[in-house]
Amino acid sequence: MSQDTKTGVAVGIRQRFGNLSSAAGALLLVGAFAFPYLPGTGQYEVFLLGQILAFAIAALAYNVLLGYTGLLSFGHAAFFGGSAYAVGLAMQFYGISELLLLIPFGVLVAGTIAVVIGFISVRHTEVYYALLMLALAHLIYVLTVKMYTVTGGTDGVAITTPTIAGINYLTVWGYAGYLMGALYYVILIAFVGTVVLLWTFMHSPFGLTLKTIRDDPERARAIGIPVRRYRWYASIMSGVFTGLGGAMYAFLNGHVTPDTVLHWSRSGELAFMTVLGGTGWFFGPIAGAGAFILIRSQAQQLTEYWHFMMGFVLFLVIVFEPEGISGIGARIRRRIQNWRDGGGER
Repeated sequence: MSQDTKTGVAVGIRQRFGNLSSAAGALLLVGAFAFPYLPGTGQYEVFLLGQILAFAIAALAYNVLLGYTGLLSFGHAAFFGGSAYAVGLAMQFYGISELLLLIPFGVLVAGTIAVVIGFISVRHTEVYYALLMLALAHLIYVLTVKMYTVTGGTDGVAITTPTIAGINYLTVWGYAGYLMGALYYVILIAFVGTVVLLWTFMHSPFGLTLKTIRDDPERARAIGIPVRRYRWYASIMSGVFTGLGGAMYAFLNGHVTPDTVLHWSRSGELAFMTVLGGTGWFFGPIAGAGAFILIRSQAQQLTEYWHFMMGFVLFLVIVFEPEGISGIGARIRRRIQNWRDGGGER
């Protein structure tokens, strides 16, 4: 077989797998929209998938920094929890109940926090960036706990049922109808919008610039890229979409406390999801969020030492499969391509 023929076959295989991937993505999207109406699906299953989608939004946003910019953050709980608290406090003190107003407000608060924290943190890199993000986020956590009269302290803030386009679906349909017929679809649409927007950004010149900075910051500076500024932009973008995930989580959970949304462990979980799914892949954090929530859910039912089980899973991923779930899928695809090409495994 000539080299041109081999190249043509390889291109054809890549196109075929690309078409299969697109078809699989479309099928999963249709399945997600139909999920509440599938046989055997109840409130728990819809709640669990809604939680996966909310965390997938935040994990995709986290990957903008870790996977595309090369910055490890332990402060994303500030964006996640800042948005969740903004939603709860706006409902409590200002009587805002319209979900279509609360979501932008929560995202705006998260973006504002990201502007400030990001501006301070991007002056440093590597471990110093991670620790500075952690310190600033923990400061917000402590302030939230201490400002009891405003934030409720450790008791947190209740998230009352919002109206959607002026309709209170809890009153009209009951909790099951509200969860499975309204709130779930709001979260799903927010997830789809996040995927489309971040995919567009990460495959634009902006995303390519972030990759250049990740791979070689000094070379990026040498060719005239303002590295610090782009890291700041990436921090803001990541914070905004993490805030969107935090707002979705607040509506789904119905109550937020400092320990559930602002504690440093929440930042660690987002990092866990991203690594588990694969930081080098755009869709990796989605798989990581799904696997993390499902494994944690099962582990909590099996043992009170579920933290140990989650740590053991992370250990196995880092040692044996650093590219995560997406890396496993890519390796399987390469083997199939090699087999189709007749060249055997390389």
